[in-house]
Amino acid sequence: MNANRGREAAVFFVPARRAKIFRAPRKTARVPRMKTLALEFSTDAGGLALLEDARVVAAAAVAAGGRRSQELFAAAADLLAGAGWTFADVGAFAVGRGPGSYTGLRVSLTAAHGWALPENKPVWTTSSAAALAAEIFAEQPDAARLVVSGAARRGTIWAGLFGRREGRIGDWRLLPEDARGQAWPDAHWVAPDRAPRAEWVGRLFCAGGASEERQPIYLHPAVVAAPRFGADGRPLPPA
Repeated sequence: MNANRGREAAVFFVPARRAKIFRAPRKTARVPRMKTLALEFSTDAGGLALLEDARVVAAAAVAAGGRRSQELFAAAADLLAGAGWTFADVGAFAVGRGPGSYTGLRVSLTAAHGWALPENKPVWTTSSAAALAAEIFAEQPDAARLVVSGAARRGTIWAGLFGRREGRIGDWRLLPEDARGQAWPDAHWVAPDRAPRAEWVGRLFCAGGASEERQPIYLHPAVVAAPRFGADGRPLPPA
């Protein structure tokens, strides 16, 4: 009997919330090597990475000023050319979907869909926080639970709890800034200056987990504008 039959791909970290959109292929001797372009733009420290199976072939940082589609396309083309690849070689696109910068997430998801559409290639997504949690778990083998957080509007932060085996535990939370390090006291809080990296978005895809929704996670609190006019159409006095 073939010893490799039915063997699952090695798991680095699998997000808890799953959507049945796309699952990366299982690794067997009969499956050709998957070339993946990964994108992570949830923070100002955005970046791209090329992976062949789980091996990182090349990576590049993309500054916050390069978030417009033209700059992103140029950066991706340069990265591919440096690795000796073309867009035709890429078999799948893996994208971090936040939480974080809505503009960066929207541009990266739109770009991935545009590149994938002509040949109907898969676009796979995971939370950017899950990618960062996977990297920290790899660095800290004794850590059982982590909290990944980021800045939100109006004196708040978003936060998510991750378990090494469970993936994300429970829902995302919006918390006051001074709650950082206090909520989930039994978990290690990842330093707020640590940013997710495209390499780990790609590694989660290669691990074989199911894709999440292909839209940004946006956790900033709503901004409610005070009314400027009364029911009679006249301007209201300043509050």
